[in-house]
Amino acid sequence: MPIEDLQGQAQERRGQEILQAMIMAARADGHIDAKERVRLTQEIEALGSDDELHTWIERQFEAPLDAQALAQTADSPQAAREIYLVSAIIVDDQNPMERAWLDQLAGALGLPSEVKKALERQVENQ
Repeated sequence: MPIEDLQGQAQERRGQEILQAMIMAARADGHIDAKERVRLTQEIEALGSDDELHTWIERQFEAPLDAQALAQTADSPQAAREIYLVSAIIVDDQNPMERAWLDQLAGALGLPSEVKKALERQVENQ
């Protein structure tokens, strides 16, 4: 089910999964550039940052990059597609480290190559 169709805690949990994916993707090359920072700030503001969320976000910036752990948060094929899509939006496709992260994430999420390519086309057409 798309995040827009989720309610209450389910929507909040998916929002955090998406934010976690964005943070990991932004960190994939070892630093967060200005463009990535703007997108992350917009997403954090959309979630309505409270103290608990702020603490969680700080932990995400320090946590190891772990595609398998991130993939395990996806509770449906739709969640997996959303996690991959936001990651693809955040990364610079020309950066080899970020490209490698996307490939690793797609594998961890179990996305078929045709789904991965369709999602990347979606990003290119934005």
